[in-house]
Order: sequence, then C-alpha cells, then structure tokens
Amino acid sequence: MFLDEAKINIKAGDGGNGLVSFFFLKGRHKKVASGGDGGRGGNIVLEASASVSTLLGFKKKVHFKAENGQGGMPNNRSGRNGNDCIIFVPVGTILKDKEKIAADLDIEGSRFIAAIGGIGGKGNAGFVSQERRFPGFAEKGEKVEDRWIELELRLLADAALMGFPNAGKSTIISRISAARPKIADYPFTTLVPNLGVVQADSDSFVVADIPGIIEGAHKGTGLGDKFLRHVLRSKVLVMVLDLSVFISEGYEKFVGTYDILRKELKLYDASLLKMDFFTVINKSDLVNRVNDVEFLKKQLEKQSGKPVILISAVSGAGLQDFVTLLSKKIDAARKEEPLVGRSPKKQKEDFRTYTLPDRERVPDKIEIIRDGSEYIIKNKKLERMVLMTDLENEEALNYLKYKLKKLKIGDRLKKMGLAEGSTVIIGNLVFELTD
Repeated sequence: MFLDEAKINIKAGDGGNGLVSFFFLKGRHKKVASGGDGGRGGNIVLEASASVSTLLGFKKKVHFKAENGQGGMPNNRSGRNGNDCIIFVPVGTILKDKEKIAADLDIEGSRFIAAIGGIGGKGNAGFVSQERRFPGFAEKGEKVEDRWIELELRLLADAALMGFPNAGKSTIISRISAARPKIADYPFTTLVPNLGVVQADSDSFVVADIPGIIEGAHKGTGLGDKFLRHVLRSKVLVMVLDLSVFISEGYEKFVGTYDILRKELKLYDASLLKMDFFTVINKSDLVNRVNDVEFLKKQLEKQSGKPVILISAVSGAGLQDFVTLLSKKIDAARKEEPLVGRSPKKQKEDFRTYTLPDRERVPDKIEIIRDGSEYIIKNKKLERMVLMTDLENEEALNYLKYKLKKLKIGDRLKKMGLAEGSTVIIGNLVFELTD
C-alpha cells in the first residue's frame, strides 16, 4: 500500500529541573551551594532514509516524543541530556509546518530538527554571587509544547509519464522497466504512482507512472492535485496520448486531451511548463492507415515545438526509440541541473542538516503592547525566564523582580502611563507592578 501524506504530532523533551542542594565544608560549618543544572530535553529529528518508501507507517503511529532531560544532581553535577527522537521518512519527503514548507529532505541522510528540546534549569550553584551567597532556589526545566506537522512525499523520478486514464502509461512502464503495475482495460486502473528503473545502454534512470490526469485535476478532481505533486521533482515530462480517442471521437477531441494536460500543469504550478517534455502517441497498432497517424504526429510537433513519437506499448513498436530519446533528454537535464553555486561535496555538507533558528539567538528587543488597562510584554527570552521561575519560591520571585528591574521594565511601563491597578502580563505571569 502507498501513502504520500501524513500528519503527525511531535513533542521535544522537557528540560530537567535544576537542583537546590548544599554541602558543608568539613570542620568549618560553612555551607556551599552545590545544586547541578538540569539536562536539555531531546530533539525531534526527521531523517531521509532509502529504507522507507512510503508514509504508511505514520497511519498507525502518529505521536512522537523525545526524552526529557534529567534533573540536576548534588555536587554540581548536571543532569543527563534527553535522547533525540529520530523519525525516518522516505527520501523526497517535504515537511510542512502551518502549511508552510519547513524542509525538503530530498537527499539520503539529510536531517531536519523539527522540534528543539527544552533547556535545563540552572541549579542553585549557578546563582551564587556577592549578593546571593547561599541561594535557596533553582530554575525549573523549560516545558515544550507539542504540535502537529504535515509530511508530504514527492517521488524522486527522472521522468514522469502523464496522460488521461487508460492512455496506456502502466503498460508502457511495464514494458520498459521491471515494474509490474496493475493493468486492466478500464479507466482509473492506476490509483497510486508507480516507479520503474529503465536501463539504457550504460545508463539507468527512474520513470514514474503518474495516475490518470483529467480536466480539473489541479483543483483536486479525480485526486489530480495529489498526483500532480509527484511531477514537480521530475527532469523530463512525457505526455502520453491515446490514439483510440482519435479513432472514436475525432481529431479535435484527440488534440484537446493534449491541451488539457498542458493547461492542468500550468494551473497547478506554472514552473512545470518550463520543464523539458515530448509527446508519445500510444496504441499505434490500432490504426492501419499510416498517413492518418503521420498527420497527427506532424500537427502535434508543429503545435508543441517538441518531438512526437509513435509507439505501441502492447506490440513494442517504437519503444526503443522512445527509451533512447528519453535517455538523451534526461542526460541533458542532469548536466544543466544547477548546484546552487556549490560543488557537490560542499552542497552535501551545507544541506545535510536543516535546523530551526537557535532560541539562544532570539532578538533582545522587548515589545510592550498596551490593551486598555493591560500591558503585555513580548520577548521570548523574558517569557522563557518567567516559565522557568519557581513562582512558589520567594527567593526565586525576588530574583525575577531583580532581573525585571535591571531590564528597566518598570521605567518603560511608567513612561507609557501605567496606572495603579493596571495588569502586567509576561507569558503565563500576571501581576501588578509596585515600587
């Protein structure tokens, strides 16, 4: 069974709590803060692997969670970091976060850190200063929210066979490769894309049989939008036309199928029209009059400006010429493929791992938004500091007040006209500012 879309729930590990601990110097009756820091939570990592060919595994398992960081330990020992959760996906998988593409794992071994583990809280040893010689508080580990992300598989094929249902694409791919798709004499036989490896002299390439495209496919008619996504990675398109349409419905209807295919490509993604292509007229064995077929061939070549080949997937006529032309076009496309200004080795080094922005590099700008009598303070670092503060510990609260005063939050609020009874909100902390 083939599955090319999945939605999964991911949660990175929470950071471990810092520890409040003291030890006493022997014979001196002097205590020293010795609580260690909590460990960082594990990340959620997606890795492209050739051993996985479909997203079917995500139909049964949809929740993934990394290991939490371990709590801090006495004698200034930090807790162990949580293990990452590595999720293997097929090569060619695209990750979408809130409908935006976050990563394209189109290289074997490429990785994407989809969720970063929570930071471990500092132990009380980390708060020792001249003002606080014996701190009795520690930070809590950062808690990380879970979220849903979408996975979308786009097949990696050198060429894609496109055509209306029952045009003979499955038969073609079965004749030129070892692929054995389901073939029958009725429309909509192929419900999932099929891949076949074609050998041409000393070279080989991958051809995808895209399920039948009909008018309105770009809008989802006949699941067309689900199938067209697999065309995006191809280097060469092959438009497969069914000669039996010409026999039964005439020239206008036959040429109309070609026009519809090109139109659907444009409406789905205009960049597909820039891709190299040629046309194949299949089922040539159904017509005895060679002149009729030659007329169609010349008309299409004139209209498209691209080669047109006559074949019969059933009898094998013209298949060798088809494979030869396809091989030449794929070879030319490979040579023209840009390397984004890098050598292949450098490109692999640069793009092997995709990561989310480091939270430590969050801008320091503090934004204060006034909403009536409420003042909402926006800053990622400050919000995280509040979340990691033990609000039930008086010393921890005093330390938070000290940090806020140092950042001159109170001065800024007063300049904005903060009145008595106004509410100040930082993350999940709601309070009234006093002198």
